[in-house]
Amino acid sequence: MVNEDLLRTLFVKKSLVNTKNGFSMQMKNSISDATIIDPIKVEISGETIEKEKYKDFIIDLDGKKIKNSEINENNPAKFFVKSLATLIFERNEPLPVEKYNIRFTKLLTEEYGDIPFTMKERIREE
Repeated sequence: MVNEDLLRTLFVKKSLVNTKNGFSMQMKNSISDATIIDPIKVEISGETIEKEKYKDFIIDLDGKKIKNSEINENNPAKFFVKSLATLIFERNEPLPVEKYNIRFTKLLTEEYGDIPFTMKERIREE
């Protein structure tokens, strides 16, 4: 099992931002090469939104865009060391400016199995 504190270092601090069509956040791999073999599941909860679950979003992985829902063992997402992944979520309205609990409830990798983790982050305007 991978240490959750170590996994939190993947998240780029201050990268949770509202965009024109939703919001985005970034992860930078400074740990080890990983192959994501199943769609990532993310939950975001805050004071004004209870718990929103996201599984259909776009991942911009060093300029290559992939739909999260299309990731599988035959179509994996390679997350190499030093790679930057921007997770782009569509939403009808921006997230209110407040602190959020962000939980990656499923992050299944070929090398390490499922490596879920939780962090807290405040939304910023792009």
